[in-house]
Amino acid sequence: MRQVIRYIIMKQFSPLLLVLIISVIHLVSCCKSEPVTSIDSFDGVKLDFDNAGNGDITILLVHGWSNVRSIWNDQIAYFSKNYRVIAVDLPGFGKSGNNRSDWTIPAYGKDISTIIKELDLNNVVLVGFSLGGPVVIEACRYVPDKIIGMVMVDALQDVELKYTTAEAHYIDSVMMDIVSNPTREKIIQGGFIKKNIDASVQRIISLLNGASHTGWMESLQGYKKWQNEDCINSIKAVKAPIIAINSEIKPTNVEAFRRYVPGFQAYIIKDAGHLVMWDKPDEFNRLLEECIQKFNVE
Repeated sequence: MRQVIRYIIMKQFSPLLLVLIISVIHLVSCCKSEPVTSIDSFDGVKLDFDNAGNGDITILLVHGWSNVRSIWNDQIAYFSKNYRVIAVDLPGFGKSGNNRSDWTIPAYGKDISTIIKELDLNNVVLVGFSLGGPVVIEACRYVPDKIIGMVMVDALQDVELKYTTAEAHYIDSVMMDIVSNPTREKIIQGGFIKKNIDASVQRIISLLNGASHTGWMESLQGYKKWQNEDCINSIKAVKAPIIAINSEIKPTNVEAFRRYVPGFQAYIIKDAGHLVMWDKPDEFNRLLEECIQKFNVE
């Protein structure tokens, strides 16, 4: 079609005007090919994300609490060769907005579903790390026809876990202390990493430096509220297959998960910290590829 238009233009217009018209066509074509990397969420909060690669399947990566989308950089580089890959900053983190009052897991789920709707994505594999696990569960409930599978990454090891008020307050104080005053000792003792200690510690500290913390305590509380009140009903409502890629830090209660999702499967990566995709990137990528292939067949 472009060749036909060019031929018609050459027959009708002067060389100078021809150059101008062709330049405009080229400019418009280039502009249209630029991937969308920012949209407004359901409540007007800006969502910023990476949007790389192409393919019939889209991998949508969701980070955990106090993280940003760059934790997935290895996965973006690896999987964008064969798939479309989107890695989002949740509101309150990274380059996304923090001008909201609803910091619940369902609100974060609506953020992810908004991206899926706005970009008209199909055949989506949702990948949620830590707090991102519950987020993708909720997202799937909003757009069930768009999701072919979900991968929990070191998340929801025990879907029947309930937090007491005392436990919740203690966890809140410990986690806020770590992100407010991160040190090598706290990061290692917290089980976040086991490999490449020096580089990973610096990487974590650099992610936390300068962060506003707006909504961070509220999102922690929202996570535990969801775990206590909504977790089981939410996963029971999901129709897409669910697979976990977890570390050994917390035992994965496969039997409990299968009481509500009979087809649930779990891969366990040994000798890795909470950030399994950092400690064992090659193994993690191989297992995630296996998950995608299983979802694609089903």
